[in-house]
Amino acid sequence: MKFTINRKYLSDKLTIVSRAISLYSPLPALAGICIEVKKDQIILTGSDSTISIQSTILPDEKNQLIIETEGSIIVESKYLLEIVRKMDFDTIYFELVDTTLLRISNQLGVFHLNGIESFTYPDLDFYKPKNHFVLSKKNLEEIYNQTAFACSEKDNRPVLTGINFRAAGSTLFCSATDTYRLARKQIHLNESRDFNITISQKALNDVVRSFEESETSDVDIYVDNKKIQFYFDGTLYQSNLLDGLFPDVERIIPQEFISFYQSDAQELVRAIDRTNFIRKDKVHLVRLECSTKEIRLKTRSSEIGDSDEVLSSALYTGEELAVTCNGKFMTDAIKALGGERVEIDFTGVLKPFRLTNPADDSALMVVVPVRSVD
Repeated sequence: MKFTINRKYLSDKLTIVSRAISLYSPLPALAGICIEVKKDQIILTGSDSTISIQSTILPDEKNQLIIETEGSIIVESKYLLEIVRKMDFDTIYFELVDTTLLRISNQLGVFHLNGIESFTYPDLDFYKPKNHFVLSKKNLEEIYNQTAFACSEKDNRPVLTGINFRAAGSTLFCSATDTYRLARKQIHLNESRDFNITISQKALNDVVRSFEESETSDVDIYVDNKKIQFYFDGTLYQSNLLDGLFPDVERIIPQEFISFYQSDAQELVRAIDRTNFIRKDKVHLVRLECSTKEIRLKTRSSEIGDSDEVLSSALYTGEELAVTCNGKFMTDAIKALGGERVEIDFTGVLKPFRLTNPADDSALMVVVPVRSVD
């Protein structure tokens, strides 16, 4: 195995592949990146057995890849990345000295890394599922940014730690919930599809982060009832799906309302943030007292103090009510919606309420109120 390649290009590819690797894997081979050099391409593979990433490098002007001889080896990812990132010259040279020793060099220096023979790497199944659709990188970034924050951080119900992808006809519904709040993003598909899967929040985060080194605008996605695959820029990202039945979020989303609130989004976020230090049992609870005359935001803690503020830009119609909720849930939802204004539709004092961006109906948030601020 012997080749030369552009250092920055290789570093970007290694960074993507390394996101699938667990340094604490009980299987030594899975702590490393498998490098396979073939006559006309290099294949980099990383996996923790649940998530697998494979990136293929074909010679072109950008990567300046020149392959002299074929071969393969598994190298500890953290050491390989450290060397490639910190070498100064644009071009670096790789040579397999023997079956388990890799030489990495440039014009000024040489590094030797001990590795593992490639035949010890697990045989990963990269079969391509039949269910296929295409999303833009922008769509996937919006899905992650507008839903992932609502995933559960507890592992007692693993399916709630992920983002649900449900296709019905030409619409893709992407949802996340921890049972106290819900975030849903709606995307139009070019073709009719029918599936209901849940992908881990970490997996989608890794895919979106990899777009920083990606040039293509679209991502090919393949799914079945076991796994999901993302293809972009010669990289294959594969993740097992989360087991369990995701809640029927259509039953959670309110449909009938008794009153409507609208205001400048940043005014509400800043008002909530100003009271963030006033907490009860480490939870930041805020109370919205709504009437057609004025909207007041209140907080209270017997240990710390209280606050009372009028929201000057707020407009309100419907029945008078007072709702107490988690302030962090409110600000997370408003920031994820991303609009200049926010609309809140109320169904009752202790019933879930809906938050939307009046200028964009593709996303909605639901927050469950609590009984009291005291």
